[in-house]
Amino acid sequence: MDSAVDHRDHLKFLGHLDESEKAVWLVAQMLSKRGHKVSVPVTTKAETYGEWKDHADDGDLFIERPALRVEVKRRGFDFTDAGDWPYPDFMVCAQHSWDRASPKPYLYIILSRSGTHAASVFGSSSSSWNVEKRTDSRYENVRQEYYFCPLDKVSFFKVPTGTAPAV
Repeated sequence: MDSAVDHRDHLKFLGHLDESEKAVWLVAQMLSKRGHKVSVPVTTKAETYGEWKDHADDGDLFIERPALRVEVKRRGFDFTDAGDWPYPDFMVCAQHSWDRASPKPYLYIILSRSGTHAASVFGSSSSSWNVEKRTDSRYENVRQEYYFCPLDKVSFFKVPTGTAPAV
């Protein structure tokens, strides 16, 4: 990848990172209202693409006692349940993200675009995941391998009132 593309994609990534922080805090609030003590680590940002490894996090948030790692994502489309999920399977994360994670995520929570609904995938279901190489449509030249989970291993739910953001 040439350096101009690296720079453009890095700037796009930083924008996505800013947006993802909103989703992380939404889920932290939701879990807190359900009685869980949560912690959200500090997020740092690489100034250049070449520095990304120095700023890769070890988890989006943690449920304390015991410490359980939770990864949070937000999709660019709305969904309510498996019936209106637009794909035959469920993208969990980039393969390198899971493979290098320590500790492994206990749970993934994926919010709909509006934040009114979400889906969850437990890390314990990883033996049923498969790997596929896909292009990340958010960037100009990023193609990588992702883990996909069968829909019957995914739980869909409505985000409790009072935690979903205004659209």
